[in-house]
Amino acid sequence: MNIALIINNYNYQGGGQVTANLAEHFQSLGYDIDIIAIRCRKGDQESRPSHFSNTLDLYASGLFSAVFKLINIFRHSRYDVCVSLGDYANLSAGLAKFLSRSSIRIIGSEHFAKSVLIGDYAKPIMRLSLPLFRLAYAQLNGLVFVSERLREEFLIKNSWHSSRCVKIFNPIRSVKKKVKGLVKHENFSGVTFLGVGVLESRKRWDLLLEAFSIVANSNDKLLFAGTGQLKDELESLAVELGVESQVCFLGYVDKIDSLMRKSDVLVLTSDSEAFGMVLAEGLAVGLQVVSTNSFSGPAEVLGNGRYGFLAEVDSVDSIASAMRSAITSPIPLEVINEGASRFSVDYAVNNYLEFITAVIASDGGLNDAI
Repeated sequence: MNIALIINNYNYQGGGQVTANLAEHFQSLGYDIDIIAIRCRKGDQESRPSHFSNTLDLYASGLFSAVFKLINIFRHSRYDVCVSLGDYANLSAGLAKFLSRSSIRIIGSEHFAKSVLIGDYAKPIMRLSLPLFRLAYAQLNGLVFVSERLREEFLIKNSWHSSRCVKIFNPIRSVKKKVKGLVKHENFSGVTFLGVGVLESRKRWDLLLEAFSIVANSNDKLLFAGTGQLKDELESLAVELGVESQVCFLGYVDKIDSLMRKSDVLVLTSDSEAFGMVLAEGLAVGLQVVSTNSFSGPAEVLGNGRYGFLAEVDSVDSIASAMRSAITSPIPLEVINEGASRFSVDYAVNNYLEFITAVIASDGGLNDAI
């Protein structure tokens, strides 16, 4: 079977990691896999996941360019199925299929909690594009959601058949587990807190800095792994809070699992997370994990509090309380390992293959039963 995975930005961020994990495992099972990268900015290419690099780069400058280039691929396609990852890839692939009049089967996937199709998008221009999204999604033959809550919300707002919409958790690569309990590193007796992700407003790293300033002892550290436009603003906030000597902005980190193994508590403070890939990665290395209970994935990833600590969205006090609990009442490693086992790449790929097989065997779009 020939499979194409279509993604907007193929880089080190969550969507790129998921795509690489799926592609690598599909390939190991003997499937012919290509990753089609729509946008190919220099920064993305320099920070791509190293474990899968078989890519077809479109170098599309915008939506029209992406659709035009995908039309050419679909008209001469050798693929049995395409899996588009994320709403922009779904939009581009759906429109290309419509305009090319191709019969290629496309399975979309939703990795974003703020979607035009569920009426929760902050940018007015994106809300105005709803008819275009509806046209594009009408061309899809199936949809994968990264959380059950996200799937349910989409089905409430759209008249799709539930059999065409399935939940499959994002997969993580297997990594070596760390030792039980909080790590005490040489020449350092404090706790290392870690925030991983782009330095953008929706991640609310300002809340993590404020909570850290409440919780931290003098020997504790807070590390940020990620790049973004808010770095200077966050550095200034650390100075204002008086914790600048304990906070370090590391920029892009290639071997994030290695950094996690040197840390103690992973904290995610987002206003929204469709899944929360970093939470699953944190569980996989045995970290204590704290996350805001944002729409839609963190509660499912953390088993409603069984595998990690959930805090209220936009609440410094709640986040600080959860961080204290992670230190004083850590979750046993065997429980954390239980939580991590739900995100094995074997399980995810098997679910994808089952769904792909069902979609290929049936005709119809999202409104039709399989």
